[in-house]
Amino acid sequence: MDRWRKPSYEPVLKKGVTSLSEKHSLFWGDLHNHNAVGYAKGSLERSIDIARKHLDFFAFTGHAHWHDMPLMPGERHLHWVRGFKAHREHWPKTRKLIREANDERFTAFLGYEWHSSIFGDYCLIFPEDQAELYLPDHVEMLFDFARKTGALAIPHHVAYKTGWRGINWNYFSPVITPVVEIFSEHGCTETDRAPYPMILHSNGGRQTSNTIDYQLGTGKRFGFLGSTDDHFGYPGAWGEGITGVWADGLSRKAIFEAIRSRRVYAVTGDRIRLEFTLNGSPMGAELPPVPKREIKVAIEGEEPVKMIELIKNGRVIRRYFPEDNCLNHDRFPERAKCRIQYGWGPWATLNLERICEWEMEITLNRGFFHGVNGCFQSGPFSEKLRDKLELKNEQTVKLSSFTSRKDAYLEDPTKSIVLDMEAPADAVLAVRLLKPSEKLVSTKLKSLLKDNVVEFTGVFTSESFIIGRICHPQEFTAVVEWEDEGETRAQAGADFYYIRVTQHNGQMAWSSPIWVETAASVAGEGIGKDRRPG
Repeated sequence: MDRWRKPSYEPVLKKGVTSLSEKHSLFWGDLHNHNAVGYAKGSLERSIDIARKHLDFFAFTGHAHWHDMPLMPGERHLHWVRGFKAHREHWPKTRKLIREANDERFTAFLGYEWHSSIFGDYCLIFPEDQAELYLPDHVEMLFDFARKTGALAIPHHVAYKTGWRGINWNYFSPVITPVVEIFSEHGCTETDRAPYPMILHSNGGRQTSNTIDYQLGTGKRFGFLGSTDDHFGYPGAWGEGITGVWADGLSRKAIFEAIRSRRVYAVTGDRIRLEFTLNGSPMGAELPPVPKREIKVAIEGEEPVKMIELIKNGRVIRRYFPEDNCLNHDRFPERAKCRIQYGWGPWATLNLERICEWEMEITLNRGFFHGVNGCFQSGPFSEKLRDKLELKNEQTVKLSSFTSRKDAYLEDPTKSIVLDMEAPADAVLAVRLLKPSEKLVSTKLKSLLKDNVVEFTGVFTSESFIIGRICHPQEFTAVVEWEDEGETRAQAGADFYYIRVTQHNGQMAWSSPIWVETAASVAGEGIGKDRRPG
């Protein structure tokens, strides 16, 4: 079994801070991804194999139907037509493979993606096996089917213009759609000015009124997911979006219950641990009117955290900068994180495009590794090659991987791993490279406080790797407590709060919101139990 162990420690929380980890565990998954069972690349068997190696759960959501697809120049719409045909013909085998992928350590869901220019794209995710591949021509019919089967209907790239496959919010159903995608390889849909603009596809940019923050402001209630929408058959590809779920187990039932309760959050790539409570209730909760709101946040990043923000009703009302509170930053921390990044290589203009295979062993002569996380992007595509990361023992990590400039996501020709370790300052971190060339590089951990190590694997145009600077716990962990009083909404509705985390390397996380009813919402129609998800 080459699935690596995740860090086993818990964040250092202040006494009295409510931690979701006391009731629930954190699981990582991807609920929207593609392969050749549709019009993307790679076998479903490969997708399942990759998902099992580094995720806790996933749903395969093959391209299934586009009832109002326009005709395209040169009959390019046939690309979609052929993909839909492949998906229909494979459906019995898809069901079989998804069923067989489930065990006590991994959960797989059956699903498919339904496209619409008018209504937007939805991923149907089923709680159990589903024989019928239902492909209606109206979103209300899709919602009726979801109600009948207990499925989730999760909208995708919602911020595109309505009519151009952006969501049509007039048909929003909080019971069928308790969560929406805030981030995927299409970009970020939080606001029209958020980082990660939607520039990779032909659907245009972000329409303000279709963005997440705008629609929360209208009174709609939903949680946040991150999903890759990867088309290289690589579920959970780094940088394209994945989801953290706080659940009481890894069964289908437990994951579904957590999603319906909106105990979920989105990250761009780095697996930022995020806990958020308001008056002791977790993300996704709806609270009665209360004048005093006690907010508690605990985070743990993979790199130094630049900023933690509390958003209330679309506005930032609190900010916390962990580096402002870093004491003894120059003192070796013993607990530390370190990123090893590898790749680069010759650029395309030299006509030296190649896939470079990597084999390396990373060791500590003193101390131990708590765990290691892989940051593997989907490109380049290869049906047979795999990224393999293994924590052999407490002092040894083994990595097999491959990189290329060609087909690299966002033209990033690198991959990386994040080491989580505990060791004294004079401990030696050694990287023994076996491929693409043989080399041994070692350094004392204390030297990584001030400088990184950059090494090349050969002559100019060859690949290289970097042993990054040590990341101090005071840089990548934080526990924050804020207090907010009073209502700010004059109209009926509820105040909504959510957390946004940004690391210095640009990786981000968004918690699902928590809602606090206002007196106006209780006195009037408000948003009662009938609008709670599930």
